[in-house]
Amino acid sequence: MLEMKVDEIHSALGEDEDVEVMRAKIKRLRARLAFSEDARTRATYDVTKAQTIQKACVVAQKKAESQLKSCQSMIQAKDRELTEVLNELANAKGLLAKLGVPGYTES
Repeated sequence: MLEMKVDEIHSALGEDEDVEVMRAKIKRLRARLAFSEDARTRATYDVTKAQTIQKACVVAQKKAESQLKSCQSMIQAKDRELTEVLNELANAKGLLAKLGVPGYTES
């Protein structure tokens, strides 16, 4: 882009125009260059900001995955405890039925 602007200045210098026209052209080209550099700076900032957000998202995802695994482990542990309690309850009902307690029958 800068090379294009330099080419524009050189081609402008090759023409027979008065100095004021040349100065005006150079002033416009400098303004366009400054605008382009400013746009580039803003774009670089936006890219850096996006990369920072992306890194934060990766960290958050890893943390969420870790918490999910932890929750799954807790659920499995509670499932085992519940199974044990249900087995003990079934054994207790069977024992009550063997003892002849009313309301309990052997299955």
